[in-house]
Amino acid sequence: MNNVLTFMRQPASDDICHIEATPDGIRLDSKLIGYTTAIRQLDEGRFDYALPDGMRIIAEVQEGELMGWFNPSTEQMALIWRWLVACLFIWEQQDKNGVVSVANEEGGTDYGVIYAGEYGGMAIYPSTERCSLATHIEGIALEKYGAVTGLDRAIQLYQGMTEVNPDNDALRLSQWGCDSLTMLHDDFIKMLNAEGIPAAPTAH
Repeated sequence: MNNVLTFMRQPASDDICHIEATPDGIRLDSKLIGYTTAIRQLDEGRFDYALPDGMRIIAEVQEGELMGWFNPSTEQMALIWRWLVACLFIWEQQDKNGVVSVANEEGGTDYGVIYAGEYGGMAIYPSTERCSLATHIEGIALEKYGAVTGLDRAIQLYQGMTEVNPDNDALRLSQWGCDSLTMLHDDFIKMLNAEGIPAAPTAH
């Protein structure tokens, strides 16, 4: 990853105490998983409720690459950067606006981070942020530049949405990243205010 990923290693969650890159994969306490599996688990939401652990997974993927133990594909790089940008945005909005409890379909309670913008607010989640980024960054880049060049371009865009905080060497959203995600969410809320929530698709 060319030493681009620089951020503070956050404390582990209660679930995982030790995360370490090895020649054979990433060790999570006493369990060893492959690098490809670790990246897939990030995308599948395994660390959505333990974002600091997810960031540590990415740090160890980088360590594995630097040590020559793992060579991520372009698709895996895009996935990692998408996860990072979504995570950084979630953290930023949590610091600004806090969290809200939301009833889920199973009768329980989920917790979403609050996004508050020019046209109103909404609860945001890591999985939906990643989906939105995949559509609006990768989808558009692939359509414009083609399968190979488009994915490289999407990674460059994700990288441009982040920067290193000079105060603590932690990765954070760049001003362009903040502005882009703010515009994306404000446009969505503006559409909802004008048109309402889209109807669920009908099964045929």
